[in-house]
Amino acid sequence: MRTRLHVPQLRDHVMEHPGLHFHFNPDLIIGIRGASCFEFIQEKFVVETGHLAIIPGGIPHREIVLEKEEPFENLVISVYNETVSVQLQGNAGGGKACATATEYYDTTKYQQLAQYLEEIAELSHSNASEMRLGVKGLLLIYLSTLEAAIHRVRFSPPVEKLKISQTKRLVQEHLGDSHLGVGYLARMMHCSGDYLSHLFHRETGQRLATHINLERIRAAMAMLRTTPLTIAEVAYATGFESQGYFSRVFRQVAQKSPLEYRRSIEHSVVELEGRPRTIYASPIG
Repeated sequence: MRTRLHVPQLRDHVMEHPGLHFHFNPDLIIGIRGASCFEFIQEKFVVETGHLAIIPGGIPHREIVLEKEEPFENLVISVYNETVSVQLQGNAGGGKACATATEYYDTTKYQQLAQYLEEIAELSHSNASEMRLGVKGLLLIYLSTLEAAIHRVRFSPPVEKLKISQTKRLVQEHLGDSHLGVGYLARMMHCSGDYLSHLFHRETGQRLATHINLERIRAAMAMLRTTPLTIAEVAYATGFESQGYFSRVFRQVAQKSPLEYRRSIEHSVVELEGRPRTIYASPIG
């Protein structure tokens, strides 16, 4: 079966147009089942089963799912921030596509992958036979590079587990930094925030943002138990930018406010210290 490749004309870069949007990096669309129409400012085309489409970076567009008896699915592959995103899309109804599954793959080849798609887009509108051969060659190089990047991640779990342990260590080391967050950690780990969040959740069953807040609250509890710091000082010492936000997160985790928690600890200490340290047997007679 001959695969058809759709590429829009390279015009109208980063123009604002009602109902259309654009990405800064190119996307590769693979038609799996059904069909969808891609509309641009001055043209449109339909991606059907087995078709490929490249949407170059900066080209305004929108996708409309065509209602047919056959269910709709396509695959959207994009690269950004040292990460490959592979998204399976389905029909959300009303002509809209929605993500049904997404995988992220960390790779150092992200710039090459984006460049291959941009070069294919430039060559695709040439009628010269050697240019058509160039499109096929670049597409094969793109797909083999993509496959290698995905294969490397899937078959190197020790590297992924090391990335999780490094992330947990960085959380502990930077708990008091108000800038600590998913994006902050991703930059230190040289990957995208989406990839790191997805990997952390997959390996631990916990969202990375939730893990950060839980570790901050655990540290805050220790400070409330063992130091005379005020609640505001504890909040800032654990990286919260405001006492109000700290109190809200603390209550969500501990089911009581920081003040109530400290008072309950103090009450327990008073009760314990009020008891005799040594119990003697009562004298006989």
